[in-house]
Amino acid sequence: MGRGVVFLGIRRSYESFIQSQLLSQHQNYGRSYSLKETYSRIEQIFNEAKDYGLSKSLNDYFNAWHEVATNPESSPQRVVLLQRAHALVNSTKKIEQDLLDNVRYINEELDNLASRINKIASDIATLNDKILQIEAGGTGTANDFRDKRQLLMNELGELVDFISYEDDFGSITIMVGMRNLVYQTRANELSTRLNQNGDKDLYLDGLNITGYIEKGRVSGLLEARQDIRNDIQTKFRRLIASLIKEINIQHRQGFGLDASTGNDFFGPLSLSYRDFSAGADITSAVITDDTALTLDEYDITFDAANNYFVTNRSTGTVAATGSYSSGTPITFEGISITITGAITPADRFFVSPLTNAIRNFQVVLTDPKRIAASSTNTELPANNVNAQAIVALSQNTIGNLGNLTFANYYRGIVSEVASFASASRDSYSFEENLLMEISNRRESISGVSLDEEAVNMIKFQRAYEASARMIKVTDELLQTILNL
Repeated sequence: MGRGVVFLGIRRSYESFIQSQLLSQHQNYGRSYSLKETYSRIEQIFNEAKDYGLSKSLNDYFNAWHEVATNPESSPQRVVLLQRAHALVNSTKKIEQDLLDNVRYINEELDNLASRINKIASDIATLNDKILQIEAGGTGTANDFRDKRQLLMNELGELVDFISYEDDFGSITIMVGMRNLVYQTRANELSTRLNQNGDKDLYLDGLNITGYIEKGRVSGLLEARQDIRNDIQTKFRRLIASLIKEINIQHRQGFGLDASTGNDFFGPLSLSYRDFSAGADITSAVITDDTALTLDEYDITFDAANNYFVTNRSTGTVAATGSYSSGTPITFEGISITITGAITPADRFFVSPLTNAIRNFQVVLTDPKRIAASSTNTELPANNVNAQAIVALSQNTIGNLGNLTFANYYRGIVSEVASFASASRDSYSFEENLLMEISNRRESISGVSLDEEAVNMIKFQRAYEASARMIKVTDELLQTILNL
């Protein structure tokens, strides 16, 4: 009695409020990390700092037209123009491919993150089982396993946002997108599937939960992919489609050195479409009048009375409506669509002049003599009026581009990308610092400081030494008294 050390137990120092803050911040940090990484890559695609971007190719192309206008009868300037046009096409396709590569990387990364999430979920389910076994009956506490489970939940939070709650037996249930990812000792598998756009969506328990994910790295990837698809890529395609349209319209009005006319300079625009119907198909989709093209994308829907509605996606307005008849063309804004088959109110068709604009972008004019620099076939070869009109296109505002010039519209895309990248870096820096601050607060409560423990050991050692000396002095005093 009164000697040695008695072990009473191990107490887990845990502050639920701080831990909840830390988990939420892990989710914010994960989202900002994905956005920063993705937008940094996109920013490099539109890097104009060293004249490597599209601006130089676009300027060189119109400068080559200026040289042709200066010497309309000269062959070398015409050859250079074709070379600059091919360089413009190559630069454009390179940017388009880089954007598509980033989207493909995002889809692959979603697969990787889904696999990692499944591994974490499986480990949490296993720890749930161990905690239930140890703490059954209230005779023990699985502190180590609880700590490991919390670390896994922090890692999971960095990947995807979730809701969790602990039952009376110590088991954690985790819900992602309103579906159970972990329930007691069982983990459900998160999977990916291709959607109608060819991108990956996330499925849990058989349901698409993509739209419910708002935080974590997965959320950042989904948001960046949407920005690339619906904003950056669409605007870039609109720029090139407008360039093709305006150049071809003007070029067809001129005459080459061989007196030929009506020739396209670039390959003409074409339509792409997707049908979401079981009983009907688009059998024909053609551009009938490129001068009437708005370069917008459209949805064709139907009502119960067999009426069709062509809705402009950009403006939200109805471009055309009428009674549907199988095989009868639906015409609107320079486009003719023929749908054949039985339709239902649930059917929908998507039509776009932009999807293939860059994929099919090419110089179809091969003979320099057919470059239409002249406005008439009676003043060849000295007439340069049509070449001057094409040069003027570089300075004219274009209605399809929001009344901006080609250069200004492209600069708007570059500025937008730079703004996205800058904002994502600022957000990442803020979230990283906040995560560190909350982690430090947690460590001050639940963590173990080796320096602090070393100081305590020295303090206890000095107290022991002082006590020992006190006993020694007392003993010496007693011995002195007894010897008197």
